[in-house]
Amino acid sequence: MTPMKTCLLVAALTLVPAVAAAQESSLAALRPGASTPSGAIALGRALRRAGHFDEAARVLNGVRDPSLRAEARWEAARVRIDQGAYRPAQAACNAIPAGQRRRVCLARAYLVWQRVALAERELNAARSMSAGDGELQLATGDARRMAADLSAAESAYREAAQAMPDRPEPHLGLGALAEVAQRLDDAEAAYRRAVAADPTDPHSALALGQFLLRRRGNAAAALPLLQRATADRPQWPEALTALGEALVATGDAAAARAAFESALRVSPTQTGAQAGLGRALLALQLWAEAEAPFRRAIAQVGTDASAYAGLAEVLEHTQREPEAMQAWDGAIDRAPGDSAIRLRAAELAHRTQQNALARAYVDRVLTDAPRHAPALVLRGIIATEEGDRNAARAALTAALSGEGAIDRAAVEQRLRELDQPARPRRR
Repeated sequence: MTPMKTCLLVAALTLVPAVAAAQESSLAALRPGASTPSGAIALGRALRRAGHFDEAARVLNGVRDPSLRAEARWEAARVRIDQGAYRPAQAACNAIPAGQRRRVCLARAYLVWQRVALAERELNAARSMSAGDGELQLATGDARRMAADLSAAESAYREAAQAMPDRPEPHLGLGALAEVAQRLDDAEAAYRRAVAADPTDPHSALALGQFLLRRRGNAAAALPLLQRATADRPQWPEALTALGEALVATGDAAAARAAFESALRVSPTQTGAQAGLGRALLALQLWAEAEAPFRRAIAQVGTDASAYAGLAEVLEHTQREPEAMQAWDGAIDRAPGDSAIRLRAAELAHRTQQNALARAYVDRVLTDAPRHAPALVLRGIIATEEGDRNAARAALTAALSGEGAIDRAAVEQRLRELDQPARPRRR
């Protein structure tokens, strides 16, 4: 590794601990006020957002003031619901005084367990007590979304947003609904409303950041949002993985490596983290180190085409072409519509003098995308090598007006060479 890369890596590896220290400093400012009931509730909420679930529950359950105890119990139940722990959530909900709020809480606990019918039973009981508030509508929206009743879910989320204008959750629900329906402009607007409703909420920052990164392909816009989400909740593997993806896309592979490794320390099976780590190591040209994360990613999620593609790149760089071709085929099987993967397989087949196979890959790319300029260039090169000058000229000419980046000067040179008289073959 070069001295410059070593410096970058060392700096990146200090990033996540520094973020965690800053977040702990902000919590420390709230701790002195926890001696009062309202201060304890404020600290408990901050701890929940930071992902310190056990401490948050301990602080909130310690509130004894009768006037604030019900609120503290509700917040303690939100801790376990956010944690995704069904049994502790159910127990925390049952500690809330009997009434509509307990029913709503139990419904949310059942949704953690993915038991929609049981959640609906609790929500119906809550509605029978009174018209309800924004929390009831929010839980209704979540239940209807989980039941795939998207129209009813949208109506409930909109009512919740009107009842709780300073809460981001209804807008996050609306964004998720719109995203599933491929209404991407509506989804982005909803996620932005969530961020505006509570700029300090890490879930909103993560949702908008992931959307901009994965749906819009705008890593630069996503990066500050994902940095903020991980600053507010440093040990959040989902956010750390998304941050790593954005850092790879914006060219900071060393920092991306640190983010992925942090995610895997917290959750070794975090979706996307192993493949992401492999991509970061590829960008750092650490071919041997990149192989193991890609193989672990494939073992964890056998349908991940990007992991197969990353492994194929590693195998190519380490001169194991037959294995690389098998990996490219694995990627194609899992993402048959991805022309970039198929073209990479075609390029490897061409380099290893398997023109018939390369032509088959390229022809499939051009069937799906007839104006794919890089594929047309490769098709022209193969045709030239096979002696079909007319097909070569047609493909290379089409490439000049096609879509995608190509070396135009090199293509024009190949066309000029095709215009020269064919050399007689030696006997």
